[in-house]
Amino acid sequence: MRDAMRMALTLLIIGAICGGLLSVVNGVTAPVIQARERALFMEAVQAFFPDGVDSETKEIGGEQFYLCKDASGKFIGVVAKAKATGYGGEISYDLAVSDTGDIVGIRISSHGETPGIGDVITKPEFQDRIIGLNVADPITAGVDVDTVTGATVSSGGMIESIRRVMTIIGENFL
Repeated sequence: MRDAMRMALTLLIIGAICGGLLSVVNGVTAPVIQARERALFMEAVQAFFPDGVDSETKEIGGEQFYLCKDASGKFIGVVAKAKATGYGGEISYDLAVSDTGDIVGIRISSHGETPGIGDVITKPEFQDRIIGLNVADPITAGVDVDTVTGATVSSGGMIESIRRVMTIIGENFL
């Protein structure tokens, strides 16, 4: 009995020390990770809209929208930081839409999809099906965007989310 109590106490102390160390490491690395994610997002915005010099942020329906303007202050497009539900969980992506309502770019920033199957959403073969679609298009799986065989949950979730985001953009910014 005494040995069991000693082992339990030892495990409790070790667990507390490990938990404390993880907390400290997270506190140190979290701001660095956030700064890197922000820098990568701003690089993507600049790639989507090279003439963009200013942006304004709005949040609608849990998604963030960056309204991009050129040097003269003219609205040139919007970039949505959005989320979709895939087979492997949440998919975070950026969707760039021009002032005329055309999708000009997409960037998958994080996902947990299966390598070789669900991660098809990161490939040009899938993304090229979406780029060029307009806010007026149905953007419906099987109608103007095919889902990917073997990755129907991932690609279907992305298509559904893109339609939702395009509706928000069309109703609020175009």
